[in-house]
Amino acid sequence: MRAAIYARFSSDLQDARSITDQVSLARRYLDGRGLLFAGAYEDAAISGASVVNRPGLQRLLSDAATRKFEVLVTESLDRLSRSQADIAALYERLNFLGVRIETLADGHVSEIHVGLKGTMSALFLKDLAQKTKRGQMGRVKAGRIPGGKSYGYDVVPAGEDRGRRVINEREAAVVRRIYTEYTQGRGTLAIVKSLNQEGIPGPTGKPWNLSTVVGSPKRRNGLLNNELYNGVIVYNRQRFMKDPATGKRVSRPNPESEWVRQDAPELRIVDEDVWQAAQQLRESRSTPHFYHRRRPQRLLSGLIYCGCCGAKFNIVMRDYMRCSARTNNGLCPNSRSIKMAEVEQRVLAAYEREVLSPEMIEVALRAYSDDHARALGDRDAMRERLQNELADIERKSSRLLGLVEDGHADPAVAGPRLNELATRKRQLTSELALRPNDAAPVTVTDGGAAYRALVGDLRSHLLEAQELEVDIDPASQVIRGTIRRITVLPPEEEERQALEIETGPWMNAQRAEQYCESGCGGPQPINYVVHVLPAAPSDTSFVVQRSRDLAVAA
Repeated sequence: MRAAIYARFSSDLQDARSITDQVSLARRYLDGRGLLFAGAYEDAAISGASVVNRPGLQRLLSDAATRKFEVLVTESLDRLSRSQADIAALYERLNFLGVRIETLADGHVSEIHVGLKGTMSALFLKDLAQKTKRGQMGRVKAGRIPGGKSYGYDVVPAGEDRGRRVINEREAAVVRRIYTEYTQGRGTLAIVKSLNQEGIPGPTGKPWNLSTVVGSPKRRNGLLNNELYNGVIVYNRQRFMKDPATGKRVSRPNPESEWVRQDAPELRIVDEDVWQAAQQLRESRSTPHFYHRRRPQRLLSGLIYCGCCGAKFNIVMRDYMRCSARTNNGLCPNSRSIKMAEVEQRVLAAYEREVLSPEMIEVALRAYSDDHARALGDRDAMRERLQNELADIERKSSRLLGLVEDGHADPAVAGPRLNELATRKRQLTSELALRPNDAAPVTVTDGGAAYRALVGDLRSHLLEAQELEVDIDPASQVIRGTIRRITVLPPEEEERQALEIETGPWMNAQRAEQYCESGCGGPQPINYVVHVLPAAPSDTSFVVQRSRDLAVAA
């Protein structure tokens, strides 16, 4: 039998030789068991708390689905995952694919191992998090900062004071300048622009932007909210949780009652009176403007981009939008604004008239049907491969049974092999049952008409959205499933700004559930790019130039 090896270590502070050692021990295990080595899969310096963000494990699962090995060997079960849910799901997935898990310590892994070891690994992670937090609390009480380096400070790299923060006088001068100018009444955007114009790098070495200075008063980030500049270390402002769907860490703010503050006067950069004046000014300016209150979600929010620099367009005043890079750091040359309502009206008019023209609907339906036929062909090919493998297994089983009956094979030796063949036969029979050869073909008949009517209704949604209490979420979901990106192109002098619309895979949503039942992947999306150009500054109509990209997306 063919066996694959999986190895992982969780921290970049560990020795990379750990993986080499794991693979070496596993190879010895394979030799002792008479298993054929089918390859090794590795994940270096990646936590075992999630399986989503591990390319080595994902490649292993992909190869397991194509029957490249029948046994998976790893040092211990926690190398695969320390999450109870993930290790149970991995076990079920590999068991379905006919892959047996074996570890160096426990041998063949069963449901009992998954339950016990999974619980122990989860408890280990929880205990480790508590111990880490306790150690960080001790560092805070000692006047140390268990976190990233703030702008204005350096970290002592070695010696007894290793990890201690010291003031970086060059950066501290910039911090004092920002606080002084802000308390003197200068706007934060003007401060950011002047820093960028003078070529002073921001905290990341890149240009300054508005959020770096202003931050969030709730999370207490940003230069104007950082209490460390006032000589106070603040710890436990937020906690991090791992999103089980993506494997990424997501921050969650803690209540201020759980924050821990520790005086560190040696780290003060801003005088007390300047700090207090800045906080009072921040408080007075924190009340939202009338046009920021209860602003409804718009159909195209987050889809509109600047044609000069590629940054997103954001609402700056009432219904007017402008390039966010221009607003945040003043580096984008595009200073023109545009009304959101105008963009919505022009985009929907062009979309309804051009993308949903009879010609384009016919092209899309034709390509959709052709791609569906290809998917059905792939399904039939897969079914034929499974049938051939099933017939081969039945021949092998019959031949081996004949040898046992004739006395040419030892039942003790042939028995395990017969069990393996029987297991694989059951799996193939189950897979074939999911791929019926008499599945009715899916016809695309009313997709164009239904979709045309759906987009036509978006105009009424736009009118209703002017009322703040109206829920526009249904229309928003529809439009976001059809339009991927809208670019506002820079105008010539006083001309009306042109729009470029990139549409998304609008046809591949039709009858998607039937494709899963048929056992094929279904058709792939077809994308279009629509250029919406103004005919005249005062004219509400405009010319649409269309370029079609009918290449099927991979």
